[in-house]
Amino acid sequence: MPLERRKQILDLIYKKGVIKTVELAKHFDVNIATIRRDLKILAREHPGIQISYGGASLRKGQTYQREQPMTEKLTQNVEQKMQIAQKAARLIEDGDIIALNCGSTVSLILDYLDPGIRKLTVITLGFNIAEKAVRLPFVELIMPGGTYRHSSQVFWGRNAEMFLEDLVIDKAFFGAVAVDRVYGWTHSVLSEVEMNRIMFKNSRKRYLVADSSKYDKVSLGKVSDLCDFDAWIVDDGLPGQYVEYAEAHGIQII
Repeated sequence: MPLERRKQILDLIYKKGVIKTVELAKHFDVNIATIRRDLKILAREHPGIQISYGGASLRKGQTYQREQPMTEKLTQNVEQKMQIAQKAARLIEDGDIIALNCGSTVSLILDYLDPGIRKLTVITLGFNIAEKAVRLPFVELIMPGGTYRHSSQVFWGRNAEMFLEDLVIDKAFFGAVAVDRVYGWTHSVLSEVEMNRIMFKNSRKRYLVADSSKYDKVSLGKVSDLCDFDAWIVDDGLPGQYVEYAEAHGIQII
């Protein structure tokens, strides 16, 4: 199937960094014209990929974010993440239906909820977030099933995607590993990109939750443009060019 073949091609490019068209045609037992079409589609959908006549590679000149285990993320930029989580928590009101995708910053939001909240519905992909949510008696937890990824502590797969497609969310808070003015919000794990896209599409209010170290970074799979967020929740270190971008696109900086 073309879609499955393109997913495998992406995995190969990500692992090797560069790969030749002839090599791909031989590997998948298809002609070179088919591989060239696949590469054009991948380059259009994934900003981290660039193509040439002879093959494809990861784009140079950008700082790429690799996938980091959750245990590693939790030890980085802790003060900034706490500051951002507190700001995000102040936006959550009694009766809200919220979505928290995954990530170390997003996982802190539930620690700072208004004590006056009596009912809250939480939709999440992250097992680490679900562990916190079940300890809060006023929270109704909704969690799609799927295959569990230990490194990111996320459930993923087509079953999870189908479940998310029918949900309507008041406010969604999206942790990100890579944010760039040109390439938008990109993610290092391709299997999680589509789930984030679905949650993004189904949310009335969309908040980017990322500390300043994530800006001017690019990863493999694009989730959305930065201008599609309603607001960015940031720490005090946001680069000036992003302040200008937000003002030009009517994005609130919190």
